Amino acid sequence: MVSQSLRSRPLEIKDFFELAREKGIELNEARTRHQYKFLWTYLTNCILGLWLITMPAVVTYKSASLVLSDIVSGVLVILIEAISFSPCRAMVRWLTPIIGCWLLFAPLAFWAPNPVVYHVDTLVGCLLIAFSFLIPGMPGKAGLDLPGPDKPPGWTYNPSSWIRRWLGIALSLVGFLIARYLAAFQLGYIAHAWDPFFGGSSEKVLHSVVSRSFPISDAGFGAMAYILEMISGFLGDRARWRTAPWMVVLFAILVLPLGVTSITLVITQPTIVHHWCGLCLIAAVGLLTSVPLAVHEIIAMGQFLLEAKREGKNFWRVFFMGGTVSGGGQPDPDRRGYSLAQRWVASVQGVTIPWTVAVQLVIGIWLMARPDVMRIGTVWSGDADQFIGALIVTIAMIATAEVTRQVRFLNIICAVLLLIAALAFSRAAPLVLASEIICAIVLAVVSIPKGRMLERYGAWDKYIW
Repeated sequence: MVSQSLRSRPLEIKDFFELAREKGIELNEARTRHQYKFLWTYLTNCILGLWLITMPAVVTYKSASLVLSDIVSGVLVILIEAISFSPCRAMVRWLTPIIGCWLLFAPLAFWAPNPVVYHVDTLVGCLLIAFSFLIPGMPGKAGLDLPGPDKPPGWTYNPSSWIRRWLGIALSLVGFLIARYLAAFQLGYIAHAWDPFFGGSSEKVLHSVVSRSFPISDAGFGAMAYILEMISGFLGDRARWRTAPWMVVLFAILVLPLGVTSITLVITQPTIVHHWCGLCLIAAVGLLTSVPLAVHEIIAMGQFLLEAKREGKNFWRVFFMGGTVSGGGQPDPDRRGYSLAQRWVASVQGVTIPWTVAVQLVIGIWLMARPDVMRIGTVWSGDADQFIGALIVTIAMIATAEVTRQVRFLNIICAVLLLIAALAFSRAAPLVLASEIICAIVLAVVSIPKGRMLERYGAWDKYIW
């Protein structure tokens, strides 16, 4: 009843500058006050710049390119922080997090021979991003809050709340630690890569033709993406779906393509490399879990931008500076008295696993494991099962998010592909043929029901079928 009444009320969207004028805020004065409050971050970044400049004097880099990279990066950081010290040039500070991202990438681009350089550049890059952007907030916004609802209009929860973000941040941290360990092996810092399930199989995957085809360490690049994903999870306030839409898009750019890349690399393990990497699978599962946790915020942000466009607001102004909604939405509940169980439920609101989706996951996992469990049939049938199984798991994981439950219909296509593969490659192995046909039929049947929905999503409800 509450969501219906909220949707029936007319909405009014005001952007950042309209709110500032309405409240009589002089932006230049507010930016000056905000800057003086965080002057210490400018000094801290200058110290980090000096650290980079002096690093080659105390550490043997074994790479002239990395020496030049760190010295130039340090000089640029000091110049940027000095120039942006004036409030009228605050936007120049956008360049500091860009240099931070370069420091995360440089040891991979130049295959850092010394692990100390790799780890110091990674740490300094993260700190530069934190002190220039994460802690003081978006340059030019003066740290001003945008009053308004936390929950999107018609929604029963807030997809941007901190309790909804912590799990994605934690999964990103786990992924980073795993990817950094695997990168240490690829870069030659450690002699062996431990695998919890498959013995020395991980080393064959990490030094496979697929891994060597990348110009940089693919595990190192994954570590960089994970750490940026974790940092982006901390960006913005608890209503960033409307106060900072671009931050939500940045988070989506890091989570969704990384998820697709991860599942692609998992598919290549049994089909091309013919070996498994246990830690890679753990990281991939964590990443796939973070996808359904993230898509809700993207939907809410898209609804807000679409409504702003309908009201004739400047799209890019709202996209970068945010705004507020009146006529709908509610504040977040006070969770200080919540039990651990209640906090867990709140952290995964909007993500459910009805039995039909659970069956899809089981079928996908079985198909991925089948060639190793039933060592019969042709190589083609095994590759087909593992390829299609990985697709089924990916689709089913995305379908655990209620806002994207409709993607489950793609598993009907997977069922058809599985049936075709069974008839083409498995006729000489009756047990494999029977397994594939049964899985295809069951998969098609369980991909039709939507399952029970626990939450409401305003205007998006009509697209969930």
